[in-house]
Amino acid sequence: MKNISKNRTDLESYSVSEAAAVLGVSNPTLKRMVAEGRVKAYRTPGGHLRILTESLNAMREGERLSRRSVADVSPALQIRREHLQELTLEVEEHRTRRELDRLRSEEQDKLDHRRAEAESRQQEAAQRQEEIELERERLQRQEAEEQRQREAEQQLAAFRSRWLHVATEFLKNRTYAWLNPIQRKEVLESLEEVIESRQPTDDHRYIATVIVRTLQAALEPFEAERKAQERRQRLTEAALWRLPGSATEAERVGAISAVREALKCFDATAGESEMRVAAQQAIEPISRAVERRLLEDRLLSWAVIRLPWGATDHDKARVRRECAEILADLPNDFTENEGREALEPTIQEAIKDINQRKSEKDRLARKSTLVQQGIAGVSSYLLDLRLQGHIPAEDYSNREFAAELQQEIRGALETELSGSETPAQVKEKVGQIIDHELFGDSPPKSAHGKRKAHR
Repeated sequence: MKNISKNRTDLESYSVSEAAAVLGVSNPTLKRMVAEGRVKAYRTPGGHLRILTESLNAMREGERLSRRSVADVSPALQIRREHLQELTLEVEEHRTRRELDRLRSEEQDKLDHRRAEAESRQQEAAQRQEEIELERERLQRQEAEEQRQREAEQQLAAFRSRWLHVATEFLKNRTYAWLNPIQRKEVLESLEEVIESRQPTDDHRYIATVIVRTLQAALEPFEAERKAQERRQRLTEAALWRLPGSATEAERVGAISAVREALKCFDATAGESEMRVAAQQAIEPISRAVERRLLEDRLLSWAVIRLPWGATDHDKARVRRECAEILADLPNDFTENEGREALEPTIQEAIKDINQRKSEKDRLARKSTLVQQGIAGVSSYLLDLRLQGHIPAEDYSNREFAAELQQEIRGALETELSGSETPAQVKEKVGQIIDHELFGDSPPKSAHGKRKAHR
């Protein structure tokens, strides 16, 4: 410790452990002395505590004076105190050494721990690097395998597309123009199935042979069906010539459906004559139905023509409806004369109804005309009565009186006239009605032999 003191007298400060060694105290004791202000110290920018040399020397000088004063007083006590201090210093030194050993052990442990951690991190980094390399190699192998698969798939797809294009172009030949879209699709699906079963390494001539055979096998049933359909179509068109020319579109469609249904039961081995007879038998009922419809149309037109002039559309529709009901009840083989005989009563009844309605209409028209003529004669008759002096001038000039009289005349004529009267009879009837309205049961005589009026 003395050597430390001699060697450090020229320095400005001590560390905590150095100052504690100089004073012979432990580090915690020195730090407590600094905290109590007995020793001056400061902290470096790094946070370490530094003891001022000046304060440490003053502390040592004070202890030396204290020991000297004690020695002057009692040498024995001084010896014991020095011995105690030496023991204390040895204890402190031993404690300090033990603390230093502990600190060094801890520092070494920390260093070993950091070294172990560094080695562990290096090992982990190396392991991760190795794993990364292995993963990179695996990804490269996988990518190479995927690339190989893609190239193989592209090659296979190009191979299949090329042969499918060849098959498609082959089907575009005019020889196969009769194929419908559904049949063409089925043939292409069969070809595509065969092509997909082949590999690019197969011999191209063998593939072409397989495609041709597949095409022939796929077309065979369609070819047979086409020929059978052409034969059925030919027989159907031949059977349609037996229909009357005036057959409607609906009747022609019905005939075609009947013939097709009749020919459906025949297979490809059936004879054409047998199929022709079946088609004619299928169309015969429709031909008879068309002929009957034409006969009924002629009879209905004849019945309408028989109606007199003035028949309304309602009359014509009623006659057609009633005659159609009569014709519907006749047997299938009736003749035109038999149809006319069956319709004659209905036509005569309609003619009678139309004539009666026309006569009634004419009568009502004549009656309306006679009523108008009678009303028009009221003024002239009143003038005669005025001139003969049977009615005063104010009555003749009174328009309300004349209007009321005309209204009475209208009601009486519309009730009493039948329409078969002559204008003279109507004029006489108007005079009677006016005389009765004006004079009651005692009509006046005129200058021509009638009684004079008196009111």
